[in-house]
Amino acid sequence: MKRIILAAALATATLCAPAYAASDSFQMEIDYSGKNLSSRSGAETEYDHIRKQVSERCATEHADMRFASAYAQNLCVRKTMDRAVGSIDNTLLTQVHAERR
Repeated sequence: MKRIILAAALATATLCAPAYAASDSFQMEIDYSGKNLSSRSGAETEYDHIRKQVSERCATEHADMRFASAYAQNLCVRKTMDRAVGSIDNTLLTQVHAERR
């Protein structure tokens, strides 16, 4: 199952603003298995899988940043995970997300 997630890259500081100009938002497809979301352990596995995809994409989106790239990347992951989990709208996945934030 794939879901397209719209994620907004947020400016973290005035120094980072030019880096964000080229990428103020992006779309990505999240690949996950809806069948695994019926159990707690499956939801945890899918959460890790989704987070890995999001982390890789956010790293790519912020690769050219000179200042505060780690902070921007973490912010991107957090916001994109919020949107992905909200978009998937599964109770167990939402619980895992809330616990790991």
